[in-house]
Amino acid sequence: MPIITIKNESPSETLVWKHPERKATLGSQIIVDESEEALIFENGQHLLTLQAGRHLLESGNIPGLENLIKNAFNKQSPIYIEICFVKKIVSFEYKWGSQIKVMESNYGLLIPLGGYGSYSLRIKDSASLIIQIIGGGKILTTEDLKLKLLPIVERNLKDTIAETLVKKEINIFNIDTKLVELSEEVMESLKINFERFGLDLIDFYIQGLSVIENDPTYIKFKESLAEAASLKVRAKAASESGNFYQVERSYDALNKAAENEGGLAGTFLSGGLGLGLGANAGQQMSQAINENTQINSTQSDKDLKEKLKDLKDLLDSGLISSEDYNNKKNKLIDKF
Repeated sequence: MPIITIKNESPSETLVWKHPERKATLGSQIIVDESEEALIFENGQHLLTLQAGRHLLESGNIPGLENLIKNAFNKQSPIYIEICFVKKIVSFEYKWGSQIKVMESNYGLLIPLGGYGSYSLRIKDSASLIIQIIGGGKILTTEDLKLKLLPIVERNLKDTIAETLVKKEINIFNIDTKLVELSEEVMESLKINFERFGLDLIDFYIQGLSVIENDPTYIKFKESLAEAASLKVRAKAASESGNFYQVERSYDALNKAAENEGGLAGTFLSGGLGLGLGANAGQQMSQAINENTQINSTQSDKDLKEKLKDLKDLLDSGLISSEDYNNKKNKLIDKF
């Protein structure tokens, strides 16, 4: 088998790449770039990690491979190994966007939030990452890793934000003013989770976080808040106006009563129209009744005198007889 050169030939967005050639003869070389490292596995077991540089496969040159080299038949049989190249640079390509629901502290309702942001990380423990996340896979890209980490990011976002809202009494509708503080809290909670997979979280940013206004749950919540605010304003106005409303209604009732015949205003009052209005309101209502009664009485006197005068003019002009005059006069007086 010919001597070969093994190096990382994966695309730029690839984080972990397993070289397709598993057979390496003595004299072959492994080239590792400055920003990466190469891990050598045999039958799924991690044997050693090669740092940046040129590594030649020959007896004693690479510690850890001596037994494999010795077992090679006549030093011509291939060595069966698996070589994984891992990029160690910090990547800023991790974007996230999520919808979460958190409990609103004042009303105990689940309010939907929409958020987005980014984070940066690097691979710290290559062997741990390969064993736990890649397994038998051949490649891991930035997008692959982002999708695998998204459930962890969403869970920690929800838990940390909900806990911070309660602990620090942050108003959910002003939450966009606390993005730096919330970012730091979420980052601390994520670091522990990422370390389990051999990842080092460098930065975490919440760039936007606000209530989803077109969500049906929030629309109903906003309508309820508006109704509650309206009731509060009306209650305050009623409290500040005292018994104005009650007196106003009393005057309305008096005006209607004054339009009817038969002394209905007095009937309303005796029937308890003023009950439940308070002592002051009752006195004001009684005074209003007296004033309306006096006005109506004066108006009636004036109308009667004018009608009697007109009737007398008819008698004096000879248009009616004395008998007609007396009959009509008596009827007017009786009616009054």
